[in-house]
Amino acid sequence: MITVLLVDDEPGLTEITKRFLERSGKCQVAIAGSAADAIKMLKNAEYDVVVSDYLMPDMDGITFLKTVRSGNTTVPFIVFTGKGREEVVIEALNNGADFYLQKGGDPAAQFTELQSMIWKGVEQRRAQRELYEKNHILDAILAASPHGIALVKNKRISWVNDAFARMLQYSKHDLIEKDIESLYENHEVFRRVEDQIATDLENKMHSELRTRFRQESGPLIDCEINIVPLEEHNKESGTMITVTNITKRLAMAREIERLSAFPYLESNPVIELNKKGQISYFNEAAIDDLIKLGPGATLEVFIPQDLPDLLRAMEHDDTSHYDRTVQIGKVTYREHITVSPRFHVIRISATNATEQKKIQAAMREMEDALRNQQG
Repeated sequence: MITVLLVDDEPGLTEITKRFLERSGKCQVAIAGSAADAIKMLKNAEYDVVVSDYLMPDMDGITFLKTVRSGNTTVPFIVFTGKGREEVVIEALNNGADFYLQKGGDPAAQFTELQSMIWKGVEQRRAQRELYEKNHILDAILAASPHGIALVKNKRISWVNDAFARMLQYSKHDLIEKDIESLYENHEVFRRVEDQIATDLENKMHSELRTRFRQESGPLIDCEINIVPLEEHNKESGTMITVTNITKRLAMAREIERLSAFPYLESNPVIELNKKGQISYFNEAAIDDLIKLGPGATLEVFIPQDLPDLLRAMEHDDTSHYDRTVQIGKVTYREHITVSPRFHVIRISATNATEQKKIQAAMREMEDALRNQQG
């Protein structure tokens, strides 16, 4: 049901208009005999459309229109005018009227045209409201995103969200109209990235790559950027860029790789336990020795019997070191154990003492043999 506020000081005309519009079953018409009464009615209720006469004794239709629009309302507004009032039509449209209708002529044709204007006005108003709501929701999503988002047109930044500004340590105001190249490491990097983006957009309509952006204070940060055109096949509309700061992630990955390489590359078995005494890491050498120990052997055989004491040592603040001897079948292992409360880890580095004794014995035999030959 469409609610119509009909404003006119001619009772006979308003009643006829009301009957015609309500005959469709789609309209409900409220009548105001003056602009002053209409203003009061608009304060107390919402209407889908306003239809107003121009010539009224207390306030004309244009003044009434200006008053309505001054309240920031976008309700569709249709102005009734008499014939020969082209200047009124122009003024009405300039002040926000959606349609105008000249009085006179065939009443049936006039009312049919008025009804059509009402339908169009309401449909346009609903479409505008839906578009506004969608844009409002989209703005909220973009603003709340933890990723930096920017709209770039003609190589200049047109819009950014808060996360983008925080990431680069700029104010949002200072980023608007900023040349996007100024954020890159140097001109060569910018040109290389620009060429890659252009190729990707041409072939698959999106681009994903890694680069570096410069913060306002100077430092460079590693970034993953995703680029899509705002409108397909329309370069003038610009591109949306989503930026994720991966500096910390890359630094952590490099450190993990560097630190984990030591036990991995070590030729002796290395096993690490967490604060619950569970195995959290082992290297390839541990598996090689485990295979030599025979079927059914597990990595737990390297764990010394006083594990509860080692776990209690993790409750202290300082790193501590211990040496243990572990007998596994016929093989003796010398183990150097580091308890690190800071990292909640117990690291066991095992040396095959039995094998080492054999090597040492073989070395002594070779030395003895060499001395005998020289003697």
